Amino acid sequence: MAGEETRLHWADYVVTVVCLIVALGIGLFFALCRGGQKTREEYLLGGRRMGVVPVCLSLFVTFQSAIRLLGTPSDTYNTGTMVFFISVGICLSYVLATFTIVPLLYPLRLTSVYHYLQLRFRSAGLKNLITVIGMLHTTVYMGIALYSPALVLQAVVGLSLWVSLVLISTICTIYTAIGGIRSVMWTDVLQTVIIFIGIMAGLIKGLLRVGGFSQMVNIADDGGRLVFDEVDVKARHSLWSTIIGMCSIWMFTHVSQSSVQRISSLPSLQHAIRCYLWNIPLHMLCGGTLCLMGVLLYAYFVTTGCDPYAAGFIHNKNQVAPYFMLHVLRDTPGMAGLYMSMLFSGALSTVSSGINALAANTVEDVLARPLRGMRDTTVTLIAKLTVVVYGLLSLGLAYLMKNLAGPVTQITTSVQGAFGSPVLGVFFLSAGFPRCNTYGATGGVVVGSAVSLTVALGSTLYGAPTPSLPPGPVDRCDVTNTSWTQPSVWNVTVVPLDLNATSDSPLHSRSDLSLWDISYLWFSVIGFSTTVLSGIVISLITGCKEEAGEVDPRLIFPCCRKLYGLAEPEDRTEDNAIPLDSVRESRLHKDNIETAPFVANRT
Repeated sequence: MAGEETRLHWADYVVTVVCLIVALGIGLFFALCRGGQKTREEYLLGGRRMGVVPVCLSLFVTFQSAIRLLGTPSDTYNTGTMVFFISVGICLSYVLATFTIVPLLYPLRLTSVYHYLQLRFRSAGLKNLITVIGMLHTTVYMGIALYSPALVLQAVVGLSLWVSLVLISTICTIYTAIGGIRSVMWTDVLQTVIIFIGIMAGLIKGLLRVGGFSQMVNIADDGGRLVFDEVDVKARHSLWSTIIGMCSIWMFTHVSQSSVQRISSLPSLQHAIRCYLWNIPLHMLCGGTLCLMGVLLYAYFVTTGCDPYAAGFIHNKNQVAPYFMLHVLRDTPGMAGLYMSMLFSGALSTVSSGINALAANTVEDVLARPLRGMRDTTVTLIAKLTVVVYGLLSLGLAYLMKNLAGPVTQITTSVQGAFGSPVLGVFFLSAGFPRCNTYGATGGVVVGSAVSLTVALGSTLYGAPTPSLPPGPVDRCDVTNTSWTQPSVWNVTVVPLDLNATSDSPLHSRSDLSLWDISYLWFSVIGFSTTVLSGIVISLITGCKEEAGEVDPRLIFPCCRKLYGLAEPEDRTEDNAIPLDSVRESRLHKDNIETAPFVANRT
């Protein structure tokens, strides 16, 4: 009966601890094998000799944080299956990136993605501005990704918030600091396997409980959960917002430091393109199974006759998936622990990738001048120390978020819209509009950031509550035994952070929507469009100092070079690139960089 007290078996804790120990062991292995990660290129890029499979899985799981693992089933359970088209938008972004971002950035052999802007505009100021915005976004996102599963596990399982935060942060900091990018990516491979096993275990057990796939579909259809035809642009999850909006949101991940480090670790452009294309079926599979999990949640609670949120057993609807897993897997010791490991894996992959990316930005961008001339081993040691610093920073930031109130999924998207969309906009402005100048790029970022931040904050503060479908029944709930939701073992006060706040208003959009009531999925589109359009206008007003033909063609999207009459580079070898050192000196000496070879990693 739903609502009865459920506690974890000792085997669940064993499974969780074993998974965490294996992750830590991978870091120790790569710290010791082949003499360790002594050079900067080995530590940050894996020596540019990584295989497609680990890079592909690492690229996939890096952005599969616990926010998505919790939020997608919850959104499906709460508002229906339109959330499935979010995966379609994500896959569309990979297709676009395959023809734009990957063939642009890979041949430049960058260590820091923000060096592209210095190559393009020869402006350290613009590069530093975008670096700060990008690093700030990564830091905030790490905090949210670390905090979300810890809060849910505290409320549902009774695992102390501090225990979860310290455990995840400490383990990922250790294996990232000592093992570098190789450790991060091979640990991501393990975490990908854990995530898919955890999802499939819950699906199989749940389907057996509700009477099979057909019965699940019939129950969900009767409850209005099967929705695939919402085309109202004002709706929270319409066909347009989920595909176009999420495509814009996910495009930013392709110009993030984490993504660029991964494609730069591969031995050739063909490997990088293959890695991106393989991510498309992975995202469709993951998004489809998470959406199916949300449908199963509703069918299960209808079958048991007890909706835990409507009955008051859980604080917010993003706790329904952990609640479901605890009940459906309780008769198989260790399986609930596997689900806990899945949540931990989502957080570990995001945080480890984030602190590794921030370390790369620190030594390549923030401390580039002070570290110039130092031995590579010294710079690598400093990078390892910065990993520890950022690990502690993410821990502190995650704990501070216990005082926030509001939907985490929408807070995350608001952060993406405010910080990510202007960064994406300036990259597309720089690579797609050769006559864009430094004034246009800088002005575009400022205007785009101001507009996207205003819309995101306004919608968060003044927007209408998220509409909700009717909950399941509560006629068979055991309301006399709900102590599992607030275990007496931990004498703490839980401040619930609603990961997906909803109201009981009808699901369909209202006719009197204001600007603040637009779907959160449009925030990135607004920020991106504003950045690009204002950048073009400012460039035209201030006067383009360079003709399109004077821009190095290697800094323009390959698909746009013929459009602007730019000659293709004669070859795409690693010697055919642009030197960062000459670009830095060009600020003083106005060097011509058109034909100089590129050296991505200085020694």
